[in-house]
Amino acid sequence: MASEMLTPSPRWLRTAAVLFLLAMLQACATMSASECRTASWRDVGLRDGLAGEPLGLLDRRTRACAEAGVAVNVPLYLEGRNQGLPDYCRLDNAARQGLAGKTYHGVCAPGIDAEFRRRHQLGLDVYRARAELYSQDQRRRTLEDRLADARTDEERRRWRDELRDLDYSQRRARDRLRDAEWALDRLR
Repeated sequence: MASEMLTPSPRWLRTAAVLFLLAMLQACATMSASECRTASWRDVGLRDGLAGEPLGLLDRRTRACAEAGVAVNVPLYLEGRNQGLPDYCRLDNAARQGLAGKTYHGVCAPGIDAEFRRRHQLGLDVYRARAELYSQDQRRRTLEDRLADARTDEERRRWRDELRDLDYSQRRARDRLRDAEWALDRLR
């Protein structure tokens, strides 16, 4: 019973993971003083364009480099970014970005944006369904371990009940994954 109280809840773990990822993304978005001094701003813009980064990233880079006493060459950055965006905004890239779990920041031209979003969402639906199923598989292993270590009939009953509930959830998750993969396959 005491070990159960020490086990973090899945909601708490998800929240911690999201906060960690946001912190990592923020750290990746800024540049060190050394990077600011040696940056080829056209190349930085090109990389950001190829990655589909939002224009707001330029603001964060500008602030980070200003702290280092370096001015960003905005025209060169924008030239590179504008060169990279068309490669990112190819429709055949949209689902790939979603499948990788990457966020679409609405950077594509209005004429392609809606279709890019639709295809990206199809890929993202598959990514999320796979992640959910993976999480449930991890939960299953934990519950099976707890069942194997159970010392009382009450504990065994509890873990069996949770496993039965998880079976139902996994069937639904597999159905969602199958549906998401089917919808994505219709693109091809």
